[in-house]
Amino acid sequence: ERILREEMAAAGAPEPLGGMGVTMIGPTLLEYGTEDQRQRHLSKIASGEIRWCQGYSEPGAGSDLAALKTSARVENGDFVINGQKIWTSTAKQADMIFCLVRTEPDAPKHGGISYLIFSMDTPGIEVRPLKTMTGHAEFNETFFTDVRVPLDQIVGQRGQGWYVANATLGHERGMLGDPDAL
Repeated sequence: ERILREEMAAAGAPEPLGGMGVTMIGPTLLEYGTEDQRQRHLSKIASGEIRWCQGYSEPGAGSDLAALKTSARVENGDFVINGQKIWTSTAKQADMIFCLVRTEPDAPKHGGISYLIFSMDTPGIEVRPLKTMTGHAEFNETFFTDVRVPLDQIVGQRGQGWYVANATLGHERGMLGDPDAL
């Protein structure tokens, strides 16, 4: 990650939108994704063809990511998602989302979470802008009502999304510094 950022800075390459494709979900798919997921998404991430947003934070959960309530049950070969995310950066512009959902409601808090990837055009998704005091809406609320996502859109194992999410957060740390200062 550091070498890539140094080389991109040296070449004068622009940062990708939100940085989430190249610096967060791309490395996560390399680490935890299936070969099919890598084939479908990595070249589009590298080319900037698709933009991503992150569905982690929820109202009422504060900084406790594992307190998420957004759920997904399996029905007729799909995950069916219901719930809400908040502070979803670039959700209005994003093509895809990587999202944490509770798939095993009886599992311990950090277990039972799964990591799904899916299109923001999926029926049942509603994005509402959250305006800041500047009048801009960089963040959004994202609502999921009976959103159907194929079972093969899970990254890693069912109920093991906490580990995948932590890997993504580790990759996110790599995008926080100024590569020119390295």
